[in-house]
Order: sequence, then structure tokens, then C-alpha cells
Amino acid sequence: MTRVGIIGAGAIARVHLDGWRRLPVELTGYYDIDRLASERAAAQFGGKVYESREALFADVDLVDVCAWGTEHADIVFAAASAGKAVICEKPLARRLKDAERMVATCEEAGVSLYPAHVVRFFPEYAQAKATLDSGALGKAGVLRTVRAGSFPRPGGEFHAPYYSDFTQSGGVILDVGIHDIDYARWCFGEVERVFARGTTFKEAPRNDHALIVLRFESGAIGHIQCSWAQPGGTFRTRLEIAGDGGIVEWDSLDTPSLMIHRRNADDSGVERSAYSPLAPDEQPYYAELAHFLSCFERGVEPQVTARDALMAVKISLAAMESMRSGLPITISEFQEDQP
Repeated sequence: MTRVGIIGAGAIARVHLDGWRRLPVELTGYYDIDRLASERAAAQFGGKVYESREALFADVDLVDVCAWGTEHADIVFAAASAGKAVICEKPLARRLKDAERMVATCEEAGVSLYPAHVVRFFPEYAQAKATLDSGALGKAGVLRTVRAGSFPRPGGEFHAPYYSDFTQSGGVILDVGIHDIDYARWCFGEVERVFARGTTFKEAPRNDHALIVLRFESGAIGHIQCSWAQPGGTFRTRLEIAGDGGIVEWDSLDTPSLMIHRRNADDSGVERSAYSPLAPDEQPYYAELAHFLSCFERGVEPQVTARDALMAVKISLAAMESMRSGLPITISEFQEDQP
């Protein structure tokens, strides 16, 4: 049975752990710089609290990295040095050079690096991609997405100044828009250039909002809207793919088969979750982890690769530079020069 260790036991780790406990793995334990976070996770999900990541590496087969994005590179380098396969939450890294080194290091060490770009595993998005691939839409021309919510975790147990610091989080594009950038590239192929407008460099982080236009090498166009500027407790996603033979679309505002409304722990708003009672295994984080586990155990390539994650980081950073400069950015020529 595959032994799994978690590094970073905060909010996203809890989501991963809910999936892991339904899979045939041994949840070996946790390491977090905040020992109390590891203790809480161990009390809820079982497993051991480790005093160092090196001690955790010695006891596991697969490392699940759920720490802040600025810590990903260092953790992945250490895991690769220990010969351990890694699942890494998005973004792969805050800086392009770190993402490039992470991919190269894992390739040289012969260990798998599985990037957790979970939107590919949402059933609506996966079905839209399958419909596109089937040819039912004809020649693809335009993709439009919306991913808009309020500023993440403004208080409560997982309060994170990390999100307020652009040098750490990368703002709404690197935290939110990167989901749809990866999905758009999965659907339409390589991006030729990007142009972006928004409030990242003008407003407080909680009002961060971006509009991104992608020009693909095929000539297709992608429109991505991502936002932290919505009222507390609100979140919306929308997807539209149009070709010369038809359109497929999804909007989270459409009424699902089952809605659950729960008050947030810090009373800052309401958490709304949509579920299909007929297909519980379609929970996307579960599906993502199940896929990575299967790939790890069978030694096959995942549907989202480390180089896919590297390109998502590169396009996201290029979009941020476009917003900063006011100019379109050609992806093949982009080199990050910001500190």
C-alpha cells in the first residue's frame, strides 16, 4: 500500500485529506512549520506528526505538497533528492526560474512530479473538453471562463497574510487565473501571446481583478476573467467553448441537483457547495488524487504533466507583466525579470 505524507497541513491539505482517506493508501503523517496544524490533521485523519520533512521523507513513498506556493520549490528539491515522487499544489512555483528548476530536478532524479491543477478533474470541465475533442463543436474558435470570488480566507483558523503580499501569492492571476489558463491550454494548445488588464497594481489585494486574453498558435482566442473582488461568501465559475459547429457551456449559477449552504467558521459569509448525489466519486479533488495514485502505482504519465504546470506558471507571469506594462507579451520570448 502506498504510503503518503503531507507537507503543509493547512486549508488545502484538509481538502486533499478528505480525498486521501477514501483511497487505498496509508496516510503516514504530516509536517508543517506550525506543529499545531499537523496535530489537528493527525487528530482528524490519523497518522503521525513529524518534526522535520526529512524524517517524513524516510517513511513515505509519495509526498503531497500543500504548503504556500513560495515554499514549493524548496520542498520539491528536497523530496527529489530523497527519491520521492511528489504531488504539488498549484502554482508550481512563484517564480519561473524555480518552476523550471523543479521540473528539471525531478526529471534528472527520475521521480514523478504531479501538479495539482484540479480544474481538469471537475466533471463539467472534463465533459466540455471531451465534447470539444469529439469534434461535435467543429473547429474551436473561442473559450471564455469566469472564476470569481471574494478575497481568500480573510480571517479564522487559516488567516493568511500570504495572500495580501503580492510578492508571495502573485495575486489573483497566479492563485485563481492559473486554473483557467491551464484548462485553456489543455483545450486549445500552445499560447502564442497574452494581453491582460486589471487592478493588481492599482488596488488593495482584496479588490484584485483581472481580464486576460490569450491568442493561441491555432488562431483561437481565450477570454479569462478572474477575481478576488466579489462580496464575501460568493463564488462563481463559468465556461464556454465555441466552435464553428456549436457551443458547450457551464455556469455555476445554474441550479445543480443538490446545494448545501454552510456558514463559514469565522462567520464571514456562507459557503455554498454543489454536489451530485448520484455520482459522489466525481468530487474533483478525489478524482485528481485517485488519478495521480494510479499513475504512480502503474508508472504512467498523468493527464496533467509537470511541464503543463510550468507553462501555466509562465503564461500567468506573462499576463501579470502585460498588465504591468500595458503591452501584449509573446510567450516564446517572455523572460521574467521582476524580483
